[in-house]
Amino acid sequence: MKTAQQRRGVRTPSGKHTLRVARKLVAAPSDEPPLSREWIKEIERRLKDSRDPVRYMLANEFTRKFILYYDVTNDEFAMNDPGRGTLFKRRAIAQSVLKHLGRRMTLVKFTVKGGKLKRLSPFRGGWLRHNKRRRRNSS
Repeated sequence: MKTAQQRRGVRTPSGKHTLRVARKLVAAPSDEPPLSREWIKEIERRLKDSRDPVRYMLANEFTRKFILYYDVTNDEFAMNDPGRGTLFKRRAIAQSVLKHLGRRMTLVKFTVKGGKLKRLSPFRGGWLRHNKRRRRNSS
């Protein structure tokens, strides 16, 4: 005997009702042609890319308390505020921009969860290391 919830079409904890409805929708003929393999691969790639929370940002790290984050749209740096820097979805694109900015810039990995930025890569202090090497070589 069916419960009142099952008669109204409410999903049961087992999900059997939902599975039956989904099978009917899949089995229903549609006017649209089937997707090609290339399109299916592209859709899967885009879904995977959209679910990946990792982003990349360009930074100039002087000290832990003084980091400049690069904003591509305005061609300027934001001091100690990663929220004002440009986030890149793909590492390759961020690295190509990094090549044009110079040696002291570093690529910093962030994650975006719950609308907040969280830094994943450690502090490198590239600017200070670069100057120490230069001083040692000039002596």
